[in-house]
Amino acid sequence: MSTLKRDLVALGLSRRHLATAENPNEIRQLIEEELAGSGVNLGYRKIWKIIQSKGIPAKRQTVMEILREVDPEGVQARKKKRLRRRIYSVPGPDHLWHIDGYDKLKPYGFSIHGCIDGFSRRLIWLEVCPSNKNPRVIAKFFIDAAKQLRGIPLRIRCDDGTENSIIEPIQVALRSADDDEFSGEGSFLIGTSPANQRIECFWSQFNKERPMWWRFFFKDLSDNGLLDIAVPAVAECVRYCFMDILRAELTDVALRWNQHIISPSQNVSLPRGRPDSLYFLPQLYESRSYRKEINIDELSVFEDPEVIIQPEDNSPEFLEFVSQAVELKGIENFSKPKTTKDALELYFILLELVQEFM
Repeated sequence: MSTLKRDLVALGLSRRHLATAENPNEIRQLIEEELAGSGVNLGYRKIWKIIQSKGIPAKRQTVMEILREVDPEGVQARKKKRLRRRIYSVPGPDHLWHIDGYDKLKPYGFSIHGCIDGFSRRLIWLEVCPSNKNPRVIAKFFIDAAKQLRGIPLRIRCDDGTENSIIEPIQVALRSADDDEFSGEGSFLIGTSPANQRIECFWSQFNKERPMWWRFFFKDLSDNGLLDIAVPAVAECVRYCFMDILRAELTDVALRWNQHIISPSQNVSLPRGRPDSLYFLPQLYESRSYRKEINIDELSVFEDPEVIIQPEDNSPEFLEFVSQAVELKGIENFSKPKTTKDALELYFILLELVQEFM
C-alpha cells in the first residue's frame, strides 16, 4: 500500500472531488439539450453516462435531481413494475450469439440490425442500413465481426427469415471441421422471436430511448405530407440527410451499452459486471471464452459480391443529383449534416428540388 501511495504522489494522481468540481448549470444545460432531441426517453443513469463521456464531472445524484426537476413527467413515465422472467443461462462468452432486426424505423427508410452475446450481453454489432432483409448485407456484418474478433461463436440463434439464408451456411461451413457437440449444422439455431430472448430484451430497452423520438420525428414529417417513403427520390433524400446521424447515435449507444454495469440477476450463472469485461475477461467471472478461432484467410472465400455486399445508403444517381443541387443553390463549404437541425434544413432543400423535377 505504501508503494502504491508513493507512485500515486509521484504521478500526481488523486481522487476527483466532484462536490467542488461539478457545475450544476452546465449539467442542467446538457440535460436540457438531450431532452430536446432523441434523448428525451433516456433515464438518469444513461444521461449521467453521456455527461461523463464528455469529460464533465457530475455526480449521479446531481443528474437524478436535475432530471426530476426539468422532466418530472418523463421520470414518472419511466417507472415500471418488475416482471418475473424465465431463467436464461449460457456458460460463457461466444457460446451463443443472438441476431435480429429492428423494424420500428423501417417505414421511414431506416432498418437496424443487431447481434448480442448471450453470456456477456455485449453488442457485437449494431448497424443501420436501407434494408435489414438483404441476406448479403447481414452476411457482411457477420464477416466484419469475425474479422475483428478473429473468431466466430460456438452457436448462433436467429429467427426464421430469408435474411439469414447466407449467414447460416457461412457459420455451418466455418464450424464443419470442429468435433464438438455443436459443430456443423448444430452451430446455427432457428426459432421463434420469444426464444431469441437476449436480443429481444435489448430491443425492448432500446425502443424506449432514442428510436422512439425518431419515430415521432419521422411520423410528424409524414403526417404533414413531407415524407412519403413510397417515392424513391424522397426515400433517398431522407436517408442522405439523416442516415449518418442515426448511425453515429447507434455507435454511441453500443459503446455505452458495452460499458454499463449490468444489474444483479436472480440467475446466478450470469454474473454482474460490464459487458466488455464479461466478454473479454471471462476468467474474472469463473468462466472462459468459447470463441472458435479462425484464420482470416478462411473468410476471404466468402468476400465475393455474390455472397456479401457493403450496404449503400444512396444510389450514385442520387449523389450526382445532390452535387448538382448544391451547385445550383450556391452552397459553399458543403458537407453532410451532423446535427438533426442541419439535416432537416438540408432535407427541405433537397425535397423542394426533387418536387421541381418530378
